[in-house]
Amino acid sequence: MLMVTYDYYKDSYGGHLIQEPSWKPIAVRVEARLDGYTFGRLPGSWPNEAKTAVCEMAECLYKHDKRDGKISENNDGYSVSYDTSQSLDSLLYGIAKVYLGDTEYMYLGVGEC
Repeated sequence: MLMVTYDYYKDSYGGHLIQEPSWKPIAVRVEARLDGYTFGRLPGSWPNEAKTAVCEMAECLYKHDKRDGKISENNDGYSVSYDTSQSLDSLLYGIAKVYLGDTEYMYLGVGEC
């Protein structure tokens, strides 16, 4: 079951880039990544910060999938340039960190003794 619905994306986040038929497959992928980034610590009902992170991550993934990592293409002599500046995982993790970095969900440290 999706934790972030298309209605949340459209109405609460204000998203318009991703159309409803494309939402579910993208949201499933992004939610799995966010669950990994948070070490499975998100509660059964995700906080709004996590849902908003999913929305922004989904748009990032959608844009990445649409351009297939290409930043330019020339068909005269067929030349393609790919974006190698930052990996997709790094981009998505950065987005998650903006929303959840100061929470216990992404905490990597050790508990108190």
